[in-house]
Amino acid sequence: MQKTTTKQSGQAFRLKRRFEAPREEVFGAWTKAEVLKQWWCPEGWTPAEIEIDLRAGGAFRIGMRRLIGGPTVYVRGCFEEVLAPERLAYTWQWENAFEEMMETRVIVEFRDLGSATELLLTHENLPEIPICLQHRSGWLAALDRFDSRLSVEKTRFSKTHGLSPA
Repeated sequence: MQKTTTKQSGQAFRLKRRFEAPREEVFGAWTKAEVLKQWWCPEGWTPAEIEIDLRAGGAFRIGMRRLIGGPTVYVRGCFEEVLAPERLAYTWQWENAFEEMMETRVIVEFRDLGSATELLLTHENLPEIPICLQHRSGWLAALDRFDSRLSVEKTRFSKTHGLSPA
């Protein structure tokens, strides 16, 4: 018997952000577990295990837990497309949070601007507006943390190599 799937529809949003770092660095900071631990978790949370098999068909699982205790919350999925350092497309499913939410899809595009990168993030197939807005808010905060992490690394590199920050 052949399994038939129906394309899910729902809410979506798109975010655009410029980062003052080369595309390869931005892509690496987005896809390497040791770097994700430095920016992924929101305030009041700490990273748990992070597993990334960065290839089409590969899986990822990112865990975090509250500083005050409680269960570890995970986001997991499969990479549908990995075109380093230009584009990622992956499924997105929660564990121990948003239990009623179906699998959604995230697309991240990394546009080369020379010494900077424009990141376009699209999150598709989200359920009703309140959950869609929660995810948008979460991504906006994550992008702020991501930018802070890149700025710290740029400053650290400049000091180590005797350069003045741009």
